[in-house]
Amino acid sequence: MRSSRRVLVSLFIVLVGVGTVSAADWPQFRGPGRDGTSPETGLMKQWPDGGPAELWSCAGLGEGFSSVAIADGVVYVCGMISRQGYLFAIDSQGKVKYKVNYGPEWDKAGNLPGTRTTPTVDGERLYIMSGQGRIACYNAVDGKRIWYVDTLKKFAGKNIRWGIAESVLIDGDKAICTPGGKEATVVALNKMTGETVWTSKGLSQLSAYCSPILVERGPNRLILTLGPVKK
Repeated sequence: MRSSRRVLVSLFIVLVGVGTVSAADWPQFRGPGRDGTSPETGLMKQWPDGGPAELWSCAGLGEGFSSVAIADGVVYVCGMISRQGYLFAIDSQGKVKYKVNYGPEWDKAGNLPGTRTTPTVDGERLYIMSGQGRIACYNAVDGKRIWYVDTLKKFAGKNIRWGIAESVLIDGDKAICTPGGKEATVVALNKMTGETVWTSKGLSQLSAYCSPILVERGPNRLILTLGPVKK
């Protein structure tokens, strides 16, 4: 089923006196910790009849299945128009600040065409990974591209049935993604330049429609992701 992109922003914060509770950023897939948990407090325990009030909407964002990232009052989302992927930045009034073409997206007819990546915002930089396996870094303020890497080509990766569906993980100075290449199931790129920092030697599994997460366990920092079981 195709999904047509339309961002809706609704009022669901608790009023306190004459002010409102400020909203925390949601800068990447599933929130600040990639665990679906929000640090917000003071939220409504129950929505009013008819649901929260719609503040604004923004249509014309193309097709896709990615969710939004929010940082410093700006909403970032990706959509596919005429087989091309676009990165949109939308301000707090619902006005598109910029629209950037980042190249071909997953457009297989009858094969869930559309975008798959949720943008990852890291300071003034933003990272996406297309359904075709292309990772790119942009200036989050003006949308200018800083670097990109075709990971399937560079790491001898192979796309999967429904297209790469992944949101980039930032860990310190590294951008982590899963191209599923030969001895490069997972790779770390320098987040500033796109140069390769390391690859997962000995692992050659394909990607598997998921995004890596970082877990700290004792003194260890672990990157967790999924890969298909080889039959």
